[in-house]
Amino acid sequence: MMWFSLISGFFVLAFSGDLLVRGAVDLSKILKVSPFIVAGTLVAFGTSAPELFVSITASLEGSTGAALGNILGSNFANVFLALGMAAIIQVVKVPKNISLIDVLTLLIFTVVFSFILLNLSSLSKWFGLTLILTLFLYLFYSFKNNKLENKEEDKSLVNNIPKSIVVFIIGLVGITLGAGLLVDGAINLAKNFGIREAIIGVGVLAFGTSLPEVATSVIAAIKKQNNIAVGNIIGSSIFNILAIGGATLLVSNNNAIINAEINIYDLIPFILATLLIVFFYKYKFNITKLYGFFFVIFYILWITLIFLN
Repeated sequence: MMWFSLISGFFVLAFSGDLLVRGAVDLSKILKVSPFIVAGTLVAFGTSAPELFVSITASLEGSTGAALGNILGSNFANVFLALGMAAIIQVVKVPKNISLIDVLTLLIFTVVFSFILLNLSSLSKWFGLTLILTLFLYLFYSFKNNKLENKEEDKSLVNNIPKSIVVFIIGLVGITLGAGLLVDGAINLAKNFGIREAIIGVGVLAFGTSLPEVATSVIAAIKKQNNIAVGNIIGSSIFNILAIGGATLLVSNNNAIINAEINIYDLIPFILATLLIVFFYKYKFNITKLYGFFFVIFYILWITLIFLN
């Protein structure tokens, strides 16, 4: 059964990722916004559904520290694993539609979120509400200021609206289901080899919640949709902080928030991932296959260090 889950999970992820990217490209044309914006909002928020589910569930069960740690690890995986694997397949270039607001939003709230985590208190619930409200402002700005200047209405696209939405939703649901199957198979396989449950939780499950982003970015790279590959990663990272971080702080009880232990060492890979995106944007350098290889190796080494410690 565990092998069935592993193999079927990979196939579902690949098939669903293809549908998701196709649906995103069509929706970007219908909505008259760039594929980067669709990837940074609709696709990114959809692929972050596993992180949202895991973090909210953990928060409601009183494990706020685990929920917050999931956010930190997911952003690290978004850049070093998802972007790294995409670059191994196809050189990743800075999308033309990436704006200073996107990068500044990620940078500013990486700093803000880090400060909140190092100073957790009963006031953190208000910070959580502020993060969620900021997300809505960011979404409003993104769609309002990124309309494509195309006055001609493509009737074939208008007629394909229902089909594009269905393809997008099927891809989104499939990505989530595929990730779930893969994680279940990996957990059972790990238990079969006698690996401790704590290690399974930290490694396999944290990796599992980032699989949708990895699958989407890899499929986008294969289809040479650079806007979607990068937009998905940046948008997902922003969503993790503003939506999932905000919701986690909002639904957690005060005692769980205060007792959550997050130190500066937990934040290092999280901050490093954001700084890499800022560097990527500012200096417009291409992420080649060699860089992608080093990103993935660095991610694996970091996970290994967690296991060893």
